[in-house]
Amino acid sequence: MRFAEPTILWGLLAVPLLAALFLYAAARRSRTLAAFAGGDLHLERFRGEVSANRRAAKAIALLFAATAGIVAAARPQWGQGTETITRKGIELAIVLDTSSSMSATDVAPSRLARGVRAASSLLDRLEGDRIALVTFAGKPAIACPLTLDHGAVRLFLDAVDVESVSIPGTALSAAIEEGVRALGSLAVEGMEAKGRALLVISDGEDHEGGVDGAISAAKRAGVVVYAIGCGTDQGAPIPQGESGAYKKDAQGKLVTTRLDERPLRNLAIETGGKYYRSTGAEGEVEEIAKALAAMDATGSKTVLKTRWVERFQIPLAIALAALVLETLISDRRKTS
Repeated sequence: MRFAEPTILWGLLAVPLLAALFLYAAARRSRTLAAFAGGDLHLERFRGEVSANRRAAKAIALLFAATAGIVAAARPQWGQGTETITRKGIELAIVLDTSSSMSATDVAPSRLARGVRAASSLLDRLEGDRIALVTFAGKPAIACPLTLDHGAVRLFLDAVDVESVSIPGTALSAAIEEGVRALGSLAVEGMEAKGRALLVISDGEDHEGGVDGAISAAKRAGVVVYAIGCGTDQGAPIPQGESGAYKKDAQGKLVTTRLDERPLRNLAIETGGKYYRSTGAEGEVEEIAKALAAMDATGSKTVLKTRWVERFQIPLAIALAALVLETLISDRRKTS
C-alpha cells in the first residue's frame, strides 16, 4: 500500500485538536447551561432533555469522517496489474544539417532557416508518430530522442543554429548512421519492422565520404530515406558570424557553397525514398507527409506494469457514511 499524496496525511495531526475542541465546547456548553439554569439545583432538569452519550457519538462520527476524509485526499493505492498497450504509427528521425554552409542565403532567408521551417511544417502534418531529431556538422548528435511529444521536438528544432554542433565540417554518412541509431534496434519483442524513415535536410555537401556505407546501414535497418536539398546550383558565399564578412580560402578568395544533390538523391533512391529540392511553397513537405502516411505503421505491443490502483473511494465512502450517521443521530434523550 502507498499514498499518492502522502503530505496530506499531516492533516491527521489536526484530528486530536478537533477532538480537544469538541471537549472544550462540551465543557463550555455545560457551564453556560448551569448559568442559564440558575445553579446546580435546576441544572439536572435541563440536562435530562439531552443525551450525553448521543452527543459523544455524534462527535466521534465527525472525527471519524474527518480522519477518513484526510486519508481519502491522500489517495491510498494498492494492487497492480498488467495490460497490453498497442500503439500504431511510424518512427521518423529528422536529420538536419547545421554546418556553416547552411547559413548561406542563396535561398531565403537562409538554407538552415528554410530547412527548419520544412521540418516544423512536417511536424504539423504528423499525428501519433514517434519523432527524433538529429543535428550534424563535422559530427552528428541526437538533439531529441524518439518521442510522441512533437512539442518537445519543436522546442529543440527552434533552438537549432549553425553553432549547434561544435565540430566543423559535414559528415553526411555519419549523420545517416546516427539517425538510424536514433530509431532504435529492430530487435524489440513484439515490434514489427515497418514504418521507419529518415528525413535528411541538407545542402548535400559531404566532407567525409562513405555515403555508400550509410546507404547499406539504412537498408539493413529497414529505413526509408527522404531528402530535401537546400540551396541552389549557383550557390552563395558562407557568412562568418554577425560581422558581415564571408568565409575565404587560404588564397583569400571567397568560398562559394553550392547545392550538391547527388548524395542526397542516391540516399533516397537506394533506400526506396525520394529526393526533393526545397521550395518556398513547401510542396515537397506535403509530398513527404503523404508518403509517410502511406507507409505501414509500426504495431508495437508491449506488456507494461500499470500504475497503482486508486483506492481513495473506500475511505471517502466511509467519511460520507460517518457524516450521514452524524446527521441521523439526535442528541435528545429518548422518552419512555
